Amino acid sequence: MQHIEPVNFEPPGPHKKIARKSRSLLLTGPLFFLFILLVGITGFLFTSKSVTIITQPANAEIAINTLLKLTFSERHLLRKGNYEIDVNAQGYYPLNEILEVGDKQNQEIAYVLKPLPGHMQVAVADTQGEATIFLDGVEQGFAPMKLNNIEAGSHRITIEAERYFPYEQEIEIEGKDTLQNLNVELVPAWAKIEFDSDPAAAEIIIDDEALAKTPSTVELLQGKHNVRVKKSGFKDWQKTINVIASQAQTYTDIKLKPADATLYVDSEPAGANVTVDGNYAGKTPLEIAINPGKTSLVRLYKQGYTAKISNVKLAAGENKHLNITMSSELVDVAFNLVPADARLYINNKLMQLSGKTLALPTTQQSIAVRKEGYVDYQTTITPIEGIPQQVNVTLKSLQQQKLENIKPVITSNAGQQLKLFYPYGFTMGASRREPGRRANEAIQTVELKRPFYLGITEVTNDEFRLFKAEHDSGVIQGHSMNNGKQPVANVSWESAAAYCNWLSRKDSLQPFYMISNNKITSIDASANGYRLPSEAEWAWAARSTNKTDLLKFPWGDKLPPTKKSGNYADSSAAGFLGKTISNYNDGYAVAAPVASFAANHHGLYDMGGNVAEWVHDYYSVQSIRDEKRVDPLGPVKGEFHVIRGASWAHGTITELRLSYRDYTDKPREDVGFRIARYLE
Repeated sequence: MQHIEPVNFEPPGPHKKIARKSRSLLLTGPLFFLFILLVGITGFLFTSKSVTIITQPANAEIAINTLLKLTFSERHLLRKGNYEIDVNAQGYYPLNEILEVGDKQNQEIAYVLKPLPGHMQVAVADTQGEATIFLDGVEQGFAPMKLNNIEAGSHRITIEAERYFPYEQEIEIEGKDTLQNLNVELVPAWAKIEFDSDPAAAEIIIDDEALAKTPSTVELLQGKHNVRVKKSGFKDWQKTINVIASQAQTYTDIKLKPADATLYVDSEPAGANVTVDGNYAGKTPLEIAINPGKTSLVRLYKQGYTAKISNVKLAAGENKHLNITMSSELVDVAFNLVPADARLYINNKLMQLSGKTLALPTTQQSIAVRKEGYVDYQTTITPIEGIPQQVNVTLKSLQQQKLENIKPVITSNAGQQLKLFYPYGFTMGASRREPGRRANEAIQTVELKRPFYLGITEVTNDEFRLFKAEHDSGVIQGHSMNNGKQPVANVSWESAAAYCNWLSRKDSLQPFYMISNNKITSIDASANGYRLPSEAEWAWAARSTNKTDLLKFPWGDKLPPTKKSGNYADSSAAGFLGKTISNYNDGYAVAAPVASFAANHHGLYDMGGNVAEWVHDYYSVQSIRDEKRVDPLGPVKGEFHVIRGASWAHGTITELRLSYRDYTDKPREDVGFRIARYLE
């Protein structure tokens, strides 16, 4: 029998149980987080939509502004909602839009990028003169030349040169900022015609114009021509020929027959038309070969003179000179002048009216009527035999003409249109209670008495480069500011003022700015030349709707701006501007072509938005004043100049208000200008 010894049993201590539990948690923690991650990914996959984005061109780069996405080639996994998307491709305008992902599981969205304009170099083979190029019916210049910034697509090009057939062709512009070449050889519209005669040295007269003597080769345009070969003592050789371009013709067997009799016809005055037996022979002085032994009827006629007829009979070989003096043909012309004591000049000769009728020749007469204090009147008349004629003249006073000559809209030499305004009193600035108001917007009482013209649009790059061809308005985050129809920007106040003086000289106006050593030293306030608008004029044109009401914003009195009301800091510029207007997209990330949006109540474009604008005044912090300021032009000196209006880079309530005043002494990429001038 085996003996079993008892063994002492000791249960494990509490610390051993805790150690086992800790090891269990360490093993399950990473698995827990992995589990959570898998649940999140699974949730994203189950709630996402498959969005296929197709672009034209196909190689366009797509950027969707979100972190929660998965991309597989053209397919993108996105949750329902709105996303900002950028589509870019070399040679195309960038596209920035809102991508709307809907409820459908599989969605397909296409974006078509607009190609950038293209360019074409046009060359024309040597011609005998200038070749003019037209694009879509608009004259561009003379070949050879480069046509820049042509919209992609079909266009019609026409090339014209004297003595050549016009060239017309439909061209396809690829765009994408590429340069295409067009080489053209114009087809001559003329042919070479050879003449020779027996005897030689006979005059070749074509369409009554003596061109050469035989033997000669002349170039004639396509069509029918009357040819006469003439030599003294011989009968004329005559023929009507039909010229076909590039097809040479020869007339080398012309045999002139001796004239049986010669009549030399002269007249006073010279240049009378001559017919012989009803056939036109030419103008006096004239040599005519006529048939001998036969009576010929010779008739001379000239406008303003009585016709003369002679019967001529010559023997064979006889020569005769016929000298005829023609008398003026007179017609009574009645004159009715107001004022009655005005002076009448005919062909620069002062006339005395006996009664109210003068006998005048039936040729063109130059008429002038003058009186001190009145505008001269000038015209021409041609009295006609048998038709009563009366000249009625009422002179205009100088004051009347001055009023009539005032144009409501004028056009500068650079092509800008300016509108005339007759302003009135108003208040500048803003109330202290107005949200967004700054300290430099104190209320001012202003009276504008001088009528002025103001540019309907801001000055464009094309217009400014007529003055400074190399100007660069800049590129912002890949968005060009240099399109010809965009407003000029990145221009200093001094350059804007110098442009005004340059344009004044182009239009023969008195410059407004005084310049010494390339610096503007003073102004001539009485000058009628172009200038920058005063701050008061700008504020009146932007804000005043009548003599009592002022606009707060360009679109009205409340935020946010109405749809497409102007070019401001919108969602398309959110990628590079700090403050933008939410839920507003005007379609342009930077400056838009001028007049892209509706004009304001005065018919002026972009008074709010696009680019802010230099005005004439030096900057000062305005203080409240009781006295009324009349036609103010600001301080006479200062360090900075005032800038008015919001730009494409502005999006806050302070900047969007029309009373907002900014200033600087440096060019800015969002600052341009428009021009103004006084009426007188």
